[in-house]
Amino acid sequence: MADRSYDRPGGQSGKSGTAEEIVDWNNQPEQCPKEAHPQQRGDFGSNKALMVSQGGTDVKYFGKLGLASSLAALALAFVTGSDARAADPIKLGVIMPTSGGVAALGNSLTDGIKLAVEEINAAGGVNGSMLEIVARDSQAKPDIASAAAKELISKEGVKVIIGPLLSGTGLAVSEVAKQEKIVNFAPSSKTEALTAEKLHKYIFQLAATTDVDAKRFSDLLNKIGAKKVCLVGFDYAYTTDLHRGIQANLNGFEITKEYLVKLGSTDYNTLISELLADPCDTIMGSIFGGGFVAFAKQGAPFGLFKNKKLVWGAQIGNYETLAALKGDFPEGLWTQAADLWYYEGSEAHKNYLAALAKLQGRKETDMWPITGYGAVKFIAAAMQKAGSTDPDKVAEALEGLSIEGPLGTLTMDAKTHRANAPEFYGQVATVPGTDVKQMTKIEIVR
Repeated sequence: MADRSYDRPGGQSGKSGTAEEIVDWNNQPEQCPKEAHPQQRGDFGSNKALMVSQGGTDVKYFGKLGLASSLAALALAFVTGSDARAADPIKLGVIMPTSGGVAALGNSLTDGIKLAVEEINAAGGVNGSMLEIVARDSQAKPDIASAAAKELISKEGVKVIIGPLLSGTGLAVSEVAKQEKIVNFAPSSKTEALTAEKLHKYIFQLAATTDVDAKRFSDLLNKIGAKKVCLVGFDYAYTTDLHRGIQANLNGFEITKEYLVKLGSTDYNTLISELLADPCDTIMGSIFGGGFVAFAKQGAPFGLFKNKKLVWGAQIGNYETLAALKGDFPEGLWTQAADLWYYEGSEAHKNYLAALAKLQGRKETDMWPITGYGAVKFIAAAMQKAGSTDPDKVAEALEGLSIEGPLGTLTMDAKTHRANAPEFYGQVATVPGTDVKQMTKIEIVR
């Protein structure tokens, strides 16, 4: 392939790429035996393929079938005298926050990675090799995430890293990937900078980016009749990118003020007082994880959510947050989500949800796993297509590649390195038969 100049792309992501090849890894649930799926996070039963170091941050995971297949292949190679390296597993470096305020989200996304690895290994692996997860805790800190990436490359020899979860840590790891020339697949990081001014050969982004989110939220704010909007969020890359995009796409409303709080904040009393005094009729927010749970509980007694309309980014419509708040989740809030367990979609989506339910031990599955799941499927398909794990060849194979996912065809744009991942938009409301609220008036946006 000829050399390409990776300049800042223009236009909307994920729309102009050419589908060079469609690889369907999804609709083969019958090939993945039930016992290959752990029943709940952190409980792998008799599965001895999970190994944790003394520090608790070094995790390797094959899946039961993957380890058995790998050991059998290694044994055969030893007996026959053939090259044992042919059966070496393909290590997938995974960097997610597994401690701290967003640990639940990092663990949830990792479930999707595990599920995809189980399915691919059950079907024979990639080019005859099993996939192996080697995970590190980012602690949601850029410096820790960078160090983890360097350690995965130097110690474990990984040629691809999935993650991290957040935009700030994502930018940090992407720089390491650029320097070390290894593939970095970002399943959930939304900052547009990742594949705009910071675009390089080895970075690929699955989630809709902040510039796309900004246009969609601007349209939504106009739709619900917002006139005066105050912007609220954590002071980090995702929020600043999103706010800049909204301010560039004012659609029948004005911005009264922008409020930024430290990432990981838990005390929102000052912010709540300022918002109550602000003349805005609508709050456009992006606080997420444990921060949103605290914000919602602290703001409710003051009537904050009864006097102002709420529109929220950061995919706060995820089951994890809704379940944590239950009846305390603000009624009528408009938001987005990457996946919904109660969405009645295609057979592929139903099969995916059924497998994820077995892994998580409940029918009310999380949202974040579908992003990790898609990342692994893309990487495996690219390696299969390239016939190699060489980062340069895998990166070239990813450009323009299409796969079939639970929610339809995903294509990685050859120029922007962004996928056309769909998202759900809707309004959170109480529904009969459950104490966990759900998104209603759902619309899938691609």
